[in-house]
Amino acid sequence: MEQLNQLNHLFNLNQKNDLLYVNEIRHLLIPSSSFGILQRELIENIGLERMKTFFFRYGWNIGIEDAKEITKDLSISLMEKIQVAPIFHSLKGHVVAKITEQELETDGDRVVKFLLKGYWEESYEAEQHIKNLGIADHPICYTLTGYASGSMSHILGEKVFFKEHQCKGAGDSYCTWEGRMLSDWEESAYEEFINNSELPILKELEQTYEKLLYEKNNLSLVMKIEHELTDAVVKGNNIETILCIVEKHIKRPVIVEDVFHQILKVKGITKEEYDPIQSEFKGFLEKNALQYIKTLQHSDCCRLVTPIFLQEKMVGYCSFLYDVEDKLHKEVDSMIIRRLSTVCSFILLNEKVRLESMERVKGYFFEEIMNGKYQSEQEVLQKAFFIDLDFTGGYYALHLKYHITAGPNKLNPNFHNEIFECVTKYMSEQNIRVLIGQKTDSLQLLLPQKQLGGKQIGQMMYPFMSFLRKRLKDTVWFAGISLMHSKVLEEVQGAFREAYTAVKLSTREVPMTFFQELGILGVLITQDNKVAIRNMAELTLGNLYKDLDQGKVELIGTLYTFLTNGGNFEQTAEQLAISISGLRYRLTKITSFLGSDLREPERRFQLLLALKALIILDDEWLEILN
Repeated sequence: MEQLNQLNHLFNLNQKNDLLYVNEIRHLLIPSSSFGILQRELIENIGLERMKTFFFRYGWNIGIEDAKEITKDLSISLMEKIQVAPIFHSLKGHVVAKITEQELETDGDRVVKFLLKGYWEESYEAEQHIKNLGIADHPICYTLTGYASGSMSHILGEKVFFKEHQCKGAGDSYCTWEGRMLSDWEESAYEEFINNSELPILKELEQTYEKLLYEKNNLSLVMKIEHELTDAVVKGNNIETILCIVEKHIKRPVIVEDVFHQILKVKGITKEEYDPIQSEFKGFLEKNALQYIKTLQHSDCCRLVTPIFLQEKMVGYCSFLYDVEDKLHKEVDSMIIRRLSTVCSFILLNEKVRLESMERVKGYFFEEIMNGKYQSEQEVLQKAFFIDLDFTGGYYALHLKYHITAGPNKLNPNFHNEIFECVTKYMSEQNIRVLIGQKTDSLQLLLPQKQLGGKQIGQMMYPFMSFLRKRLKDTVWFAGISLMHSKVLEEVQGAFREAYTAVKLSTREVPMTFFQELGILGVLITQDNKVAIRNMAELTLGNLYKDLDQGKVELIGTLYTFLTNGGNFEQTAEQLAISISGLRYRLTKITSFLGSDLREPERRFQLLLALKALIILDDEWLEILN
């Protein structure tokens, strides 16, 4: 009866046209189960997070409307209005609300402090949640906290937030709550309700549609590029054509370079413009490994880069360059550059297979020549013609010897194959057609004179040797080059003997030796006079060569270095890494063994000739020295 009296006092209930009105506002009478259905459907259709915000705002707006009715009564104080709001809430059947603690401070008409604590029993929201969704793991009375927050905010004229600490919907006996001014709360407590920036669903759907349309267009671009790249690969096009296709679509510079930073192809930027950018890229790679797609910031641009892998080995890099003000569409461009990397890998694999196949054919041909399988010179020249080789202008035999000094490659048996591939690739890139044979720690090359394009053999060999030293680290290279010969069938064995003889005199300081530099000594040694030449050399060296031990071998080495440097003390000492006085001491001992003066030119010549002869003949003192 008391509650009915309060209801009649606060509410003006009447009926118009068989419809229910409260304080002249039309009302609906619906069961709480209807809310439970709405609760369940919203969670299923828009998700729990959106439902929370939706219910809080729903409760907030109901609370404001009720507060407007409360504040119409000017006869009651502010504190009384605060106390009436929970009664209003209860009378409407939402909950049984009780206040346990209240505090209010004002400064004139402005509220400076507000606190309201209490509990709710018989929450319709908790009841329906348990019935339809079960026990929650957190408070779920969002319409109730929204109602309390909205009504008190309107009554006080300041933003107020109510927070639920315990909840019947989470398994507690009843719901406890606390209301404070918004400024008294940490932002994390209310931000998802008060400052929630989520868009309305329709607006979000519009934006989602725009994003989907954008992604569809991007996907269409990626598919178009992929189709054109695939078509180009099928037609056997090279990397340059591939880069033209990509650069045409993305309208940005595209670069493909190998792991040694040799530019394979570049589009959209000149090599001169790329040089400073490449220098920064080298600096980055010296300190960092690059295994996946990465964005790098340069001084004047941005780079999207991905490695190129060939048979699980990194062989190069694909890069897109962007101006500083350009927007990087990383997801789309990453898809494109990943596809470009795959296509480049495929093309490089095709080139590798083609090159290996050709080198295999040429390798068989080289072995057949060396093993005397052909009956006539014409047969050799005809077979050479079929693999685009022309020996009619003469040829050189080259003996390349290498020594692996240190590092992991010293014990890596596959490194010899990598050396062979490196040499064949260099010759292919330089458009030099040559036959290559492989032996232990050495390569034999048969080079047609016409492949030099009018240049001298040395003009081709010097940059080639420089390339080998830079590209194949931890290796030392020596080269011996024969005289030019004209007949393949009759002279090829002798040509390689010349190259083999010459390479023995190559050193770290002078890594390349031409057979013609040996003079008469080279001719004599290749004419099967080895025994006589060895005897003469031993006679020339006298006591220095008898009863060889480590000490005498060191002195012989010192003598050879001194003679090859033309008797220059400074150069010899620097090469041997000893002092001038140490060198003079050694030369004094050498002179005592020889019994002759090293200042005599004729004596020096004979001694140098004798030492070169022993080196070519792989003499005993070399084995002791090594």
